[in-house]
Amino acid sequence: MTPSPTLAAALALSSALGFAFSTSFQHLAAGRVHLTVTHPLMVLLQLLRSPRWLVGSTIGLVAWFLHAVALNLGTLSLVQPIILLGVVLAVVVRSSLERRLPKVNELAGVAVTVLSLIAVVSVADTSHQGSDAPTVAMLSVAGVGVVIALLVTRLANQLPRRGMAAFVLGMTAGMLFGITACLMKVVGTAVSDHGVPGFLLTWSPWVLLPCAFLAMSLNQRAYQLSRLSHSMPVLNVTSVLLSILLGALLFDESLPTTPGALLVQAIGLVGIAWGLYRIADAGSRTHVVAD
Repeated sequence: MTPSPTLAAALALSSALGFAFSTSFQHLAAGRVHLTVTHPLMVLLQLLRSPRWLVGSTIGLVAWFLHAVALNLGTLSLVQPIILLGVVLAVVVRSSLERRLPKVNELAGVAVTVLSLIAVVSVADTSHQGSDAPTVAMLSVAGVGVVIALLVTRLANQLPRRGMAAFVLGMTAGMLFGITACLMKVVGTAVSDHGVPGFLLTWSPWVLLPCAFLAMSLNQRAYQLSRLSHSMPVLNVTSVLLSILLGALLFDESLPTTPGALLVQAIGLVGIAWGLYRIADAGSRTHVVAD
């Protein structure tokens, strides 16, 4: 695909809107899974019987496709922060589902998050599209990510507090989503080079699918355990940070180098974390079903 930062940004924004609906529906459904169901994959199997979760997941698939196209038209440092707008837009969706106006804390979080996202995107280098990621390096990163995720799955069930477990699972899911974003970029290149269905004969889609499935499973388990404020902020910030870093290391994308740009990006990321926390914490906690 011919690089187009403007079109990439527009598609990323559309994807963010889809993720706003998807996240809201999925969190409401996951909060109703019995806490006796502890394994992330079993939580996911339970959710497959929830119409609300299935609707949210269908919307999420469309958003995921738009995200993939955006990643192949623009850099990770441009697209990934824009995807975070889905969390901001989810405030409106969640308020509509709960039939209420957004709370003051939510609006404050929205304002800070939007301004922080603008700051991060403003220093992103959209002119240098980078190169293809080395296969061995990408496979190694994906393999390490999966191993860490499987270890964290066992660890989280032994933690004494559900909020702590949700935080750890959210961070790990964010790590996998960051890796998944990179894999989506590789799959897009395979589609461009080999066409459809020729790209299915390459390695990238078959590595992407289990990574994405595992990330989704950990995310749903975090949703089930505790309120959004314990998992959503760290998930999104981890995902953005890792994808930007991997974009530089694997895809030769440019990072801000001047002290001013680095300071703006650092302040922006801190602002994003604070804004997302305020947004998530202001939302009413979904009732959790227990025996």
